[in-house]
Amino acid sequence: MKRRQAIRRVPFQAPTPFGVEVMSIAQLWAMAPPGYLASPQRPTFHLLLLVTGGATTHTLDFEEYHLTRGSALWVRPGQVQVFGERAVGDLVLFQPDFLIPGTHAAALADNHCGPVTVTAPFEPARRALRHEYDRARQSTLVSAETLRHLLSILILELARAAPEHTPDRTGLDARFRALLERDFTTAHDVDHYIRQLGYTARTLNRATRAAAGESPKQAINRRLVLEACRLLAHTDQPITQLARRLGFRDPSNFSAFFATQTGQSPSVFRAATRP
Repeated sequence: MKRRQAIRRVPFQAPTPFGVEVMSIAQLWAMAPPGYLASPQRPTFHLLLLVTGGATTHTLDFEEYHLTRGSALWVRPGQVQVFGERAVGDLVLFQPDFLIPGTHAAALADNHCGPVTVTAPFEPARRALRHEYDRARQSTLVSAETLRHLLSILILELARAAPEHTPDRTGLDARFRALLERDFTTAHDVDHYIRQLGYTARTLNRATRAAAGESPKQAINRRLVLEACRLLAHTDQPITQLARRLGFRDPSNFSAFFATQTGQSPSVFRAATRP
């Protein structure tokens, strides 16, 4: 029996020579092998799904999002996705470093807690980006900078329609999230992040609760559980190896942690989520 791949790759290339790729959802379905889009993928680039007609249910990190006309979904690098029903619209793919550094659009792309799905009047921005992308494929006169600006406009339109969150005025929560994304597999204790950030436990706790309604420890545990779920459901790694990858020296400690957080053992979760 052929061993299943750890994470299947999406059947299109990213990036293009322009650093961004725009295609219709119909194009994706035409080029994908039968059943492929119903299997999990974990892209290393950003993917914007813009629905202009019909409806679909897109699964992202084990949560279902029901999308209809005017809905947009943002898949960030490292997230696990499964496509649902075929809808009408466009896909915009771009690498993490494509947007102009220092801009609000680039900051939104770097924000792991940024908007996931919105309903927004994105049609003018989508059409402009698609038109310029089609021109770029036919002519060398269109620069990547033009595409960067048009993509930024699209992202800002989506962000404008996203639900408002409590402003992180100090930027501490954002710095904590970035550090957590870097270190969560090696540092499970809050003290590590306090030392790295140079703040007291009380200050960090106040910042994370104001921004996301959770304590730093809850954020660490939630990130660990998410990665564990991704690996259990979409890889063939033995649980002992997976535990070490997540920073647990003793696999039994990982199993106990996972069961406490989710209410089931790693093996039961894997059996329930794998096809």
